[in-house]
Amino acid sequence: MSLKTQIATSCLVLTLSSAAAFSEDTVELKDENAKYTMQLGGNIAWNADVDLTGPQSTLVAQSPEGHEPLTVVSAMTYLEKNPMVMLGDEVKKKTTEGFLEGLCGNYQCADISARSYEDIGGRMAWVVTTKLDLPAYIDMGIPEAVLIAASTPDGYMQLFSLHTADGKADELKPILIEAFKSVTPFE
Repeated sequence: MSLKTQIATSCLVLTLSSAAAFSEDTVELKDENAKYTMQLGGNIAWNADVDLTGPQSTLVAQSPEGHEPLTVVSAMTYLEKNPMVMLGDEVKKKTTEGFLEGLCGNYQCADISARSYEDIGGRMAWVVTTKLDLPAYIDMGIPEAVLIAASTPDGYMQLFSLHTADGKADELKPILIEAFKSVTPFE
């Protein structure tokens, strides 16, 4: 199975999962596999779940049925360390950019030329708003995405994404930025 199929299937299955955590203000998502927690807010009653698929662990949260616009947040961590991100800031920047470009190839992103390398809460990350050309996301009505690609201090690659309706990603981008800032490792 291709990485594109694994990612799309994993996200789609998790967003339709019945295992849920509900919150009106903020929900704490905990990834036992990748060993971190993340706070997800936006005054949305998030339905959240975690899944381990091969070499990646994924947290997924979906806005409740009837919430407009439908919004799905995903946080994927690849559980195999990438030693390249440990070779200094410039190599880390280029490696993380290549990671984003590879994932955007899998997600069939329309355009990522407007990406920027930003300091978000003390962590450097690539950020871009784009459209996805994947039937599963189009059929769900969430073809627009904000993507944040980063690496952890110990070398794990991560992709945080917010998927939503056309024209809504920039409006909802602060939800993903704040969630990214809240990532806290644990032992």
